Amino acid sequence: MSKKTSIARRAAFFRALAETGNQTVAAERAKVSRSWVSLHRASDPAFRTEMEAAILAAREGLRGVAGSAPGRHWGDIAGEELVIRGSNGRRAQIARARVRQWTARAEARFLRALAASCNVKAACAETGLSVASAYNHRRRWQGFARRWVEAEENGYIQLEFALIENASNMLEGGAEVEAGGPMPPMTISQAIHLLHMHKFNVRRMGRKPGGFARPRDYEALSAEILRKLTIIERHEARLGAGASL
Repeated sequence: MSKKTSIARRAAFFRALAETGNQTVAAERAKVSRSWVSLHRASDPAFRTEMEAAILAAREGLRGVAGSAPGRHWGDIAGEELVIRGSNGRRAQIARARVRQWTARAEARFLRALAASCNVKAACAETGLSVASAYNHRRRWQGFARRWVEAEENGYIQLEFALIENASNMLEGGAEVEAGGPMPPMTISQAIHLLHMHKFNVRRMGRKPGGFARPRDYEALSAEILRKLTIIERHEARLGAGASL
């Protein structure tokens, strides 16, 4: 490796390290070997100091992120999906996703299914991850929790619309509801049960009187309808943007 190339690779390594906090991923992105990093770290005090500063910068930069996805710039490396690890006060870094770990693609599949069905268990089955892991992931990542709420409300609205469209079939025993999206049809009884299960989260129904402020005039009702339409449009836009996931 020429001196000029070495200087450029060294600079690329430290840029990547300051973004990821992971020397293995940074070395791969800069196209230098791990042995090259180990050699310079052991023999060059200035190199070691710069490494420590870059890792600290990455830790501070990643600590306050709202989601586990590191962004498109660090979406994957060598075809393997990357995630942010250790954001809860521990050493945060961008690393390869482990087997059966929540990733940006897993989140997208889950939210797409949840927005179509309002069914967490079915959405987890579509994703191939457990219900417990979904709730744990939601507790850890505020951005995912916010999109979960939007997807759940979108799914609730879709079920309401689907039931209205199928109102004429409600007396037929074998009638099914097509909510759309990747999920299979469900019976009308299943759709009504899901609405009942999620009525508190979405509608705040079931809480003591005064716990949920209902629209009291035409303007408030119009604003509520527009808000719901915005949620649906935003979800559909996400589906279009993430179609390749």
